[in-house]
Amino acid sequence: MKSEKIIAANKKRLEDGIKAFERLKTVCQDPMKVNEELLLKIIRDNEDTKYGKKYDFKNIHSIEDYQKKVPVTKYADYSDYIKQMTGEGEKNLICAYEVGHFNGSSGTTGDIKYIPMPQEMIDVYMAYINRGPIGVLTDAIGEEWTKGRCIRLAECPSEERYVSSGATFGAISSHMTRHFRPNIDFLFTSPDEAIFPVSGTDTKYLHARFALMDADATGMMAAYLSYLVLTMKYIENNWEMLVDDIEAGTISSTVELSEDVKSQVMDKIKPMPERAAELREIFKGGFDEPFVPKVWKNMKYVLGIGTGGFKIHADVLKESYTGKNIPFVKIGIVASEGCFTTTYRLDSEDTVLIPDSVFYEFLPVDADDDFSKIVTIDGLEQGKEYEIIITNMGGFYRYRMRDAVRIVSRFENTPTLEFLYRIDQTINILGEKTTEATLREAANNMAESLSIELIDFSVYADIKTTPHRYQYFLEIGRNPKGYSNDVIRETLEKELLKLAPALRDLVDRGLCQVIKVNFLQQDTYLLWRDMAIYNGTNSNQLKPIHIIRNEQQRKFFFGLTESSSEP
Repeated sequence: MKSEKIIAANKKRLEDGIKAFERLKTVCQDPMKVNEELLLKIIRDNEDTKYGKKYDFKNIHSIEDYQKKVPVTKYADYSDYIKQMTGEGEKNLICAYEVGHFNGSSGTTGDIKYIPMPQEMIDVYMAYINRGPIGVLTDAIGEEWTKGRCIRLAECPSEERYVSSGATFGAISSHMTRHFRPNIDFLFTSPDEAIFPVSGTDTKYLHARFALMDADATGMMAAYLSYLVLTMKYIENNWEMLVDDIEAGTISSTVELSEDVKSQVMDKIKPMPERAAELREIFKGGFDEPFVPKVWKNMKYVLGIGTGGFKIHADVLKESYTGKNIPFVKIGIVASEGCFTTTYRLDSEDTVLIPDSVFYEFLPVDADDDFSKIVTIDGLEQGKEYEIIITNMGGFYRYRMRDAVRIVSRFENTPTLEFLYRIDQTINILGEKTTEATLREAANNMAESLSIELIDFSVYADIKTTPHRYQYFLEIGRNPKGYSNDVIRETLEKELLKLAPALRDLVDRGLCQVIKVNFLQQDTYLLWRDMAIYNGTNSNQLKPIHIIRNEQQRKFFFGLTESSSEP
């Protein structure tokens, strides 16, 4: 009976997914027409708002009119309006649509931003981020994935949060996950107690334990693939405890759960000696080969954000845990302000623009803020790098996202993009402005050339040392050839200086030292995640700390350094 309900629940996801993928293919036929129509609709709908009157929306009838009358903006241009919306519930300020939800975003600086999200925006997220990728998956591999549940590593506040005006507030991913709550038992392996945890719940144990219990799981999903890597590493390091608990139908005393939660979870488990014996045999064989295909023989897909800053995690996941035969569905560029691209094929590093999501403008990265060089979709050049500027249905107009992308190819008639880096995310000791993308590529190249497993990395601009220098922090997993710390540092330094000529010039002139590399304890990034969640960060918004920005981060990573290497 349960298997029938699993298939029925997944069939609904399948049907919705196919419809969303068909919609994507349709709007991608003539993206400029669709995008311009969306802009003019937003302008017409919002011409009587306070913002619309200020910038004379009534007399805007074309993209050219819009660009002449409306300035390029940033969040500070809307913060006073949003305070009135969240605090007093005032309407018709920047957005004519009913705003029932505010997306919570920490941004680059860590300051909380409140992004208005009318239902019109949420519908787009649901179509292209929640449903569309399932349509792409089904189009490529068929319906076999519907026969099992998904290992979904989602965690949302147990109760909805609200702003003073009465609208809900929080990560849009959490808001959308609540849509599935009535069918959680049939869609996902994790119990309600893990996906909607109360404070003090060891969610990593619950996710891993219940996933291992389900031999028939067909998918793996996380907002960011970094969490899947950390969960697989957790299983690798704690498999004996997990398997013992599965065998006996118990929960280890080392697992942190309140008595109420423990009682609820115990009602959902029973001794599984046969499954435990199967798992024990697999794990006793070691971890030189990926264990996912052995533990879950029907695994059909991995889904989540795995491009840009998360490519390193996708690569580790495929190399060390899933193997190369399980396809990845890599979700596109998604932000609190809108979803901009989505997947259109499996195992793709580029994703396609969504023409009916937001109105797009693009500023060449090398334009030095010369807004006269802004182009729309029809002016994009393959291979060129741009900053994304968006107009959305939540009341943001010509809003600078500070995301740098490269135009890669086309799907139907619509450009596909590769996310490069956050423009604000750079290291700048002496004017060299090394991007997060460069730091990431150097670390990836080092790991690939030495065949080591790089769990993650962070970089600190050390300006207290003279001359100044970059300090890398690395969490290394497997090192099959036993390379020394010095070899790892020398290889990383070589790759970085090759990719960062401005930094190389500073080193050559003696104005900057070569790098120091700090090697972190095992599970450092998992501990960082746990600490951030304990301090109130939503797990679905946790992004890698690739550039250390504040004293808390600096103390944390230095405090968990096991050894170092420097010239």
